[in-house]
Amino acid sequence: MDPVTTFENFSQELSAIDLEIARLAQLCDIDLTAPGVIEAVLHNQQELCPVSNDLAWEKLRGLLVLHFHVVLEEAQTDGVDAAAASVRNALQNVAARLKPVQQ
Repeated sequence: MDPVTTFENFSQELSAIDLEIARLAQLCDIDLTAPGVIEAVLHNQQELCPVSNDLAWEKLRGLLVLHFHVVLEEAQTDGVDAAAASVRNALQNVAARLKPVQQ
């Protein structure tokens, strides 16, 4: 398979996953960019979620696990540098889509 094609596929998959992760984090009212928060979510420390939304919490945890599996798969397929580039690209896409529109 063409390396550019696999990069684009992994990048698109990560962007879709990460956009949903960002949306669910907003629903749970948690900041995933704060140190230790992602690890706490993965360890099911639901007390850091001030909003009672079990469905959003479980989906958030599952998508974080999926995110890491996709990155691991890409690292094994295309190498660590390609995986890191996909993560950066996905995060940029999510940030751009979540940025408020200036009027």
